[in-house]
Amino acid sequence: MTKIKLINITRMFGDGDSTVHALNDISVEFQPGSLTALMGPSGSGKTTMLNMIGALDRPNNGTILIDTTEICALNDIERAYFRRGIGFIFQRFALIPTASAYENIEFALRISDVPRPLWPERIMHTLSLLDMADHAHHRPNELSGGQQQRVAIARALAPRPQLLLADEPTANLDAQRGSAVLALFTELCQSGITIVMSTHDLAAEHFASHICLLRSGQIESYEARATTSAIQIPQITTEPQ
Repeated sequence: MTKIKLINITRMFGDGDSTVHALNDISVEFQPGSLTALMGPSGSGKTTMLNMIGALDRPNNGTILIDTTEICALNDIERAYFRRGIGFIFQRFALIPTASAYENIEFALRISDVPRPLWPERIMHTLSLLDMADHAHHRPNELSGGQQQRVAIARALAPRPQLLLADEPTANLDAQRGSAVLALFTELCQSGITIVMSTHDLAAEHFASHICLLRSGQIESYEARATTSAIQIPQITTEPQ
């Protein structure tokens, strides 16, 4: 289980009068096993916060603790190694265009600690979770935007990271599939994974354990939520049978 703590984080872009504070002296703590939805208008700092937590970018000031690791103090090689333990779901998918869905997920396993003999079962099981097993050998250009998004989610989940960072993970999905993904995230958190996602999807309020509302690079509110059981969602099993 992973705990995240941001202390006085500032991230600026530009110089002089054109300087933009993407994050402006923010402090927040995400608990292990929580599903936190970062919400707010475009340009409020949601993606920047994910990039800070995932060691994809460095703040101008402040401290970021992932469990006991101060990631701002790591050099580039250490940061690259640290990122291997994080699952990333990117808004633009970042799939390898010449590789099939199966091969895209296999690539994620190649840089993980998952033993090679487990790869085939792990890949097909994760694709099945996202209803993509029948498209395992399709390349990205043979898939719709929503299907590509589901492959990107499967790729992030296959190594079974303890920390998952997701940038608009349901943006290209219809309401039913979006709710199924959010339900899967909820189940993963119950198994100990910590998830932070940026989203404009109002359905996230029904599934997230915490809502962090950002505006103009600052945290406007941060609150725990009572998730609802009224929404009918498909039953999902996170372990192979």
